[in-house]
Amino acid sequence: MEWIKSGFAYLTALLLTWFSRHSPQDIAFIVGSLVAVGTLVINLVSLFVTWHYKRKTYLLLKARGLSDEVAHEFTR
Repeated sequence: MEWIKSGFAYLTALLLTWFSRHSPQDIAFIVGSLVAVGTLVINLVSLFVTWHYKRKTYLLLKARGLSDEVAHEFTR
């Protein structure tokens, strides 16, 4: 248990040392950049998940014998 407390203390010290090295403007830029990259990743994952299920729906509708026009209307 002591090594956990010790590791947490060292990690906190390193984090505070890193924060003291940068200005608030630098930290705001880093946080903003991380948020932007996170948003991009979330949107890309959402794009691929949506594409996958729309394609799956389209193939299921085609397998049931619906015309291309009807299948495209369902998956728009």
